[in-house]
Amino acid sequence: MKLFTFATSPYARKVRIVLDYKGVAYEPIERCYSLDRKEDLRSTSARAEVPVLVLDDGRSIADSTIISEYLEQVYPTPAVYPRDAYERSRMRTIEDLCDRTFDAVGFGYFLGVLRKEAPEATAIQDAARDECHALMARLERELGDRDYFCGEISLADFSVITHAPLARSMKIEMSDLPRMRAWMDRMRQVPAVAADHERAAKAWSGVHNIAAEFEGPDGRIHWRDSRLEWPVRHGFIDLVAREFHAGKMMFPPKAN
Repeated sequence: MKLFTFATSPYARKVRIVLDYKGVAYEPIERCYSLDRKEDLRSTSARAEVPVLVLDDGRSIADSTIISEYLEQVYPTPAVYPRDAYERSRMRTIEDLCDRTFDAVGFGYFLGVLRKEAPEATAIQDAARDECHALMARLERELGDRDYFCGEISLADFSVITHAPLARSMKIEMSDLPRMRAWMDRMRQVPAVAADHERAAKAWSGVHNIAAEFEGPDGRIHWRDSRLEWPVRHGFIDLVAREFHAGKMMFPPKAN
């Protein structure tokens, strides 16, 4: 199998952690169409987004949630989906929280960093910090006294670990989140997670400016549903409008 992935994409990282945790062999192919415009990814995924899993017979599966479900069915051991129906629903809820809200918050924060000259730059970063802390507090409650979110380690944990370190990147005070701090340390002991952390840290250390991680060769940034909703919901519609009218937005699936 081949996996179109990208070292700093939380979606691709989640799938790669699942593959490594299950011990499934695959060939990683680093791609980010919005940055490199390579057609092999676009021809495989209608949305030109990672991750995409290409099976040995050439069939492909896109979307991190769908890929994870496929992997759980084909490679059920070790399991990353809870057996209990209610815990499985909690797992999906936590994964969705990461895929939608956490991703949008991080996008909004780094947009403010990238557009540092914009009049809204400070306010959008502050709004992102506030919501990120609120999300971490919710996860603190979801975790409770468990070692992992659904009792045993699951896709919920792999989803959160690709997003939770964002709080430290934003320099959010975590003294009131002792369970999450202990959980993050515990997760870093999982070999598949440790390997992911090493790949992501190496990728981020090579980025000299945030534009290199966000803007494509034509200066456009890859937006999508929740990333658009978040700044509008927080009142930064003028910033969004300027980005749009300046031709700085790119949306899937028409990513060309």
